[in-house]
Amino acid sequence: MKRKTSPNTWLNNFLTGVLATAIGVGLTFGVNNLVTHHRQAQAQRQTAMMAIYDIDDIIHHFIWYKERDDAFFRVAMYLYTHQNELENVAMDSLWMTGEYLFFYADADMPEWADNSTEQVFSGSMDAMLNLGDPTFCDNVQKCYQLRRNMVSSLGKKSVFRRPLPEDFIFQYRKQLHESDLTYNGMMNQHAMAGLIRSAFQQQEVMLYLRKYLTRDRAFQEFINSLISLNQENKFIMNVTDEDMRKYEAEHVNRTVPAKPKTIVGHWTLRQDNQLKTYDLRKDHSVTATTRMDYRVGFALAPLTFSIDGQWQLEGDSLRLTFDTATVQLIDCDPAIEQHAQAARQQVQTNDWDLANKVLLDKSGKIMFWEQQYQLPWGQTNTEKTQLLKSH
Repeated sequence: MKRKTSPNTWLNNFLTGVLATAIGVGLTFGVNNLVTHHRQAQAQRQTAMMAIYDIDDIIHHFIWYKERDDAFFRVAMYLYTHQNELENVAMDSLWMTGEYLFFYADADMPEWADNSTEQVFSGSMDAMLNLGDPTFCDNVQKCYQLRRNMVSSLGKKSVFRRPLPEDFIFQYRKQLHESDLTYNGMMNQHAMAGLIRSAFQQQEVMLYLRKYLTRDRAFQEFINSLISLNQENKFIMNVTDEDMRKYEAEHVNRTVPAKPKTIVGHWTLRQDNQLKTYDLRKDHSVTATTRMDYRVGFALAPLTFSIDGQWQLEGDSLRLTFDTATVQLIDCDPAIEQHAQAARQQVQTNDWDLANKVLLDKSGKIMFWEQQYQLPWGQTNTEKTQLLKSH
């Protein structure tokens, strides 16, 4: 016997279906909104971390820049008060003073002046909208504006700008004789002493030295302003020191430790107008080949030579040990054939052994060498070198 469906049962089933559909739609929209909100929060935090890390990096490099300026000033003032002894002071002191007093049109900008992150931050509307907090956004823009002002001041204001142009050096060199130059065309001690003594006679140099305290105070105010603004940035965005370390590990240091099998190969390095290659082999032998310009008098001629040695990984460091008896002249310009033996002896006197902390990028095609050394004025510097793998 067929059972009749009551109107109430049919209505209950209909309402249950409608309610279930409504709940499903609501859950779908709710989950989507949660996912969207989570992604926006992640994007907001990544943008904030990017800007905070960049400003911390500016502070770090500018503090080094200021300390270097302080040290160079002290050296320059010592030489100024001992001008009769310039032929007997350390050559490093003469070079440091020269770097402190001369500016070069094609000089590289200091690391703290790199504005690539600022361009990403300021040029992306999404980045600006993601930040959410207008105070944070305003602080970041203030930091970058302070940096732009400092870059502009270094190039335009006399209190910051190096007092003498490089043309001063060129004019001075015209008066020199071949005996005033080293084998590779650099000024020797006597010539450098004359250059620095001549520079000290210029009024612009005296004004620059007298303005040191004004310059130093402006540098410190710049550092203090950036530190204060970025501390507030970290508070606003709830960023801790541990957060900064994680960000650096995940987004900045995209490198992996080197292993013997990953560093075997042919690596190329361009450094100081020289082309260097290192052939690291599986049997731990290495051949370094260098192409350079060799100076004979006032002329330059290409010279290519090689040297053999051994390589070894020791912890996170790569040690290269060379045998100077293996130096070979591979290619020698006819203009310097008569000087070939002298050139070979000069190459042999160089210190070829290296011990660098070594890392590879994740592609295995770029090798990074990092070496710390003590500068003549007491500061520790870290030199980073990048080599490319060709095969």
